[in-house]
Amino acid sequence: MFEVNSNWEKKPHTRRRYYLAGILALLCVLLLAVAMYGGSVWNGLTKELSTVSGEPIQSIVTVKTDDTIYEILAENGISRGTADDIVDAAKKIFDLSKLVAGHDFVLTFTPNGERLTKLEYEISEAAWLVVDVSAHSINVQEKVVDLILPADYTGPMKKIDIIVKDGDTVYGLLQNQRISPFQISLMLKCAKKTFNLSGIRPGHVLSVWVTEDFPKRIGGVIYPIDDLSTLKITPQDNTFKVEKHTLTLETRLERAQGTIKNSLYESAIAAGIGPEAVMDLTDVFAWDINFFSDIRDGDTFAVLYERYYIKEKGLPRGYGRILAARFVTQGEEHTAFYYEKGKSIKGYYNKNGKSLKKQFLKAPLNYRRISSGFTYHRRHPIYHIVRPHLGVDYAAPKGTPVVALGDGRVVYCGWAKGFGKMVRIHHSGGYTTWYGHLSRFGKSMHVGKHVSQGQVIGYVGATGVATGPHLDFRVKRGGNFVNPSKLGSVKAAPLGGKNLTEFKSIVKQRLVLMDSPGKIAVDTAATVKRSKNK
Repeated sequence: MFEVNSNWEKKPHTRRRYYLAGILALLCVLLLAVAMYGGSVWNGLTKELSTVSGEPIQSIVTVKTDDTIYEILAENGISRGTADDIVDAAKKIFDLSKLVAGHDFVLTFTPNGERLTKLEYEISEAAWLVVDVSAHSINVQEKVVDLILPADYTGPMKKIDIIVKDGDTVYGLLQNQRISPFQISLMLKCAKKTFNLSGIRPGHVLSVWVTEDFPKRIGGVIYPIDDLSTLKITPQDNTFKVEKHTLTLETRLERAQGTIKNSLYESAIAAGIGPEAVMDLTDVFAWDINFFSDIRDGDTFAVLYERYYIKEKGLPRGYGRILAARFVTQGEEHTAFYYEKGKSIKGYYNKNGKSLKKQFLKAPLNYRRISSGFTYHRRHPIYHIVRPHLGVDYAAPKGTPVVALGDGRVVYCGWAKGFGKMVRIHHSGGYTTWYGHLSRFGKSMHVGKHVSQGQVIGYVGATGVATGPHLDFRVKRGGNFVNPSKLGSVKAAPLGGKNLTEFKSIVKQRLVLMDSPGKIAVDTAATVKRSKNK
């Protein structure tokens, strides 16, 4: 008999410490074994766990340079005697002493992992050595396979969904699934005329069907080219059949109206307008309304817009143009109607046919709020002294795109002391716009570059002397700073003659559609097969 320690009986936490110590010791032993013996220990553990399922256990081994058949079989728990028998039996078909780096072995074991039942070796893309091992005999044969799966193949296949990442290629992704180079190259060649798969985009899902048996062969590939088009590839007659399926869009007219509460965005969403259409709506009135300072609670809006639906399914799929819109802000009515005639006339006009497009936009970016207005007596937030602030600070998250207020030429692009990273643009009429505290510049931005109204020239940041991310926006004319919110605007030419007559007729129709209660008939607009072109 042995004497039991009283602490063991009286202190349960002491027992728990012993249990934990034992478990930790066991884990250390396992980790040491894996480190010392590599894959063989892990394969052994896998075999034990797989016994429960009752399914045969498969181990796939890719031959490395200088590997020998004996080393591979020994690492997988196969005795030297069995290895000799396998090598001798296989000689009539293939000499296993001449393994090729990069080729695969597939080893199949009984569910308990105790006995090897089959060995398969990739002789070439089209031929495999198959060795069946029983308790009493070893049978060897060569399995010759069609490199391209027959169209009437009925064997088991599995679907693999691969999310494309930066730098991925279809060739590399399929090689990772052990698809042979011949199959991949032929498939890419067949697909190229319909869609070049070198153009796969990160975030898209490449769906691949492959055979469960070896060699792995492609049963089908599906890739979404865009929102409407899908590429489908299937094996057929020793090659691949490639099809591009494109859904048909039909355009329906929809309308919404509402009253501003808290913000335009929230109110428009509550009225049933999608986020994309809300942004389009602000773009339409970008020359007349500063949506960050002019909008007030109680202002009203109404809008008539195109919405795309998938004809085959009746599901919504994006937005087209804003066709008509009305804003009443602080008692002032603003209207916009889209009109297009030939190549020279295209854009938004008010109900009298005057173009909304002007020399300058009302604001240089989309932002949350204005943190400081134009004043000659602003207390500086860092230096705490009163000094003029001859511009407008637009508080916005870092990275918010900053756009050119109008057409012009870049006259400065670089570091400007307290302004940090800055872009200055010269416009007609003697105007120069300043954009300060940028986090980075727009693509290919440089001195001398001509930019268009609304083109991204940089991104909001906090470079230079700044308390947080914002855009310091200023406008200069003739050597003097002017208030950006009071810029004089040069308007585009108004409509006239027959165009004005036709336009006014369209305005009447759209006002009825925009203001009448109830739903608009589904067939109001024609079916289209085009992308949105504003």
